[in-house]
Formats: sequence, structure tokens, C-alpha cells
Amino acid sequence: MKRKFLVIACLMVLVGLVSTPAYAHYFWLTVDNYNPSPGQEIVINIGWGHKFPRDDQPRAKMVRKMNLFLVNPQGKKIPLSVKPKGERGVEPIRVKLKSRGTYLAVLAVRTFVTKTIEGYFYKPKNELKNVLKSFWYEPVAKAIINVGAPGGSTYKKRLGYQFEIVPLENPAYVKEGGMFPVSITLNGKPARVWVYSTYAGFSNLRNTFAWTIRSDKKGIANVKILKKGLWLVKTETSLPYKDPSKADTYKFISTLTFEIK
Repeated sequence: MKRKFLVIACLMVLVGLVSTPAYAHYFWLTVDNYNPSPGQEIVINIGWGHKFPRDDQPRAKMVRKMNLFLVNPQGKKIPLSVKPKGERGVEPIRVKLKSRGTYLAVLAVRTFVTKTIEGYFYKPKNELKNVLKSFWYEPVAKAIINVGAPGGSTYKKRLGYQFEIVPLENPAYVKEGGMFPVSITLNGKPARVWVYSTYAGFSNLRNTFAWTIRSDKKGIANVKILKKGLWLVKTETSLPYKDPSKADTYKFISTLTFEIK
């Protein structure tokens, strides 16, 4: 009887009747210096995968879909160029921030992602054959950079994305052992979702985090700062896609990085 059960269980896995968690790759931004002096050059790098702070490299086709910009302390958007590095990878982004205050680096992608028996394509499923799954992929990655000294509050304003992490405090004022509050919004309204946080060096395992909490009815989640250093906050959610002929779901992922001194 036991042997018969094991055979049935194996068959169920093979045909997909037993599901396992599926995690989409996600982006994050890291900066070589989160607290530069005015006019000092910084390097922004794009992380990709499941292990923070370094993991995989995005394909050139995905890199070409990236929109990267800075929001300065006065709220002005400053576009930055993103270039592929061969077939996989991204050229480091070098920039000098001249004005004092708090900047927000923002990376966003909007594209269809469809998996067929031949692999992944950045097209809606009605343009492909032998489709296994398809989703509208909309990741947003942010990083908080304080130039000279903290200043301004534009970094804590929503940027209009469908799903977004909004920092409510400047990490320059948060100490080890304290709480770092963030707001999660979905289509402009508070979202109750799981929020995952970790710091560089905590673990080299995939999808492993140091702090997990669910946002409250107001969409607020408080991240416990367990240690000084580079931090990542990540959350995600899915919804049925508006046009089932093009995709099955929306896949929203939002990340935020910052440094605690």
C-alpha cells in the first residue's frame, strides 16, 4: 500500500497536480557608496536573481527594457542610461551627484513574460505557441542615497507604479536595533502583503531573509534593523490579468535597498 502511494504521488508531481512554490527572478539596486560627498562619483549596480546582494545576471533583451532614473531632493527626475554587457549582464552605471540631499535611484521594467516549451519570451501568449504560462511582469527597484547629508522628502513620495514600496523614514536616522517603516501600495491603495527583509552577509541561500512581516491594514510594515550594513526590503503580489488572451496574471515585485551606518 505504501509503495502504491509513493508511485501515485510521483505521478501527481509529474503531471503538475502537486504544486511547489514558484519564485520569479527579481531586481534590486546596489550602490558602492550610499553616502557620497557632493560631486563624488558613485557606481550603481543592478542585482538580479534570488540571493542578495549578488546572484545572477539578466539577459541583454531584459536589460534593454529597463528604465533607470534618479529623483533628486527637489523631485526632479534624472534619466540614466542602462547598457547590456554582452549577452548577460549590465554595464556599471557611473554618476556624480552634485547637490546635497536625499536621492532615490529607481529601476522599472514593464513587459510580458511568457514561458513556452522552447523557453522564455518577452511577448504576450497570443503571439506564441505551446505556452506553459504567461504574466505581465512589473518589477520596481529603489535605492536611497544621501549626498552630503539627508535633505528633502521626495524619496518618500509614490511614483505612480501599480505596486510600490515607499520608504517612510530616511535610513540615515535609523540605528541598529530600531525599526524602519515602509508603506506598500497596490494601485494607489494600502496593500496587505508579506514583506521580506535581509542584510548583506546574512545568508547565501536563495529566498532567505532575516526579517519577515505582513503589512497592516494601512499598508505599513516595520522592518527590524538587526544589524548595520546594506539592507534589502522586498515584497510581491499577483493578480489575474485583465485580458486572459495575453497573459494569465500580473506579477508585481518591489524592492528597496539602503545602508544603515
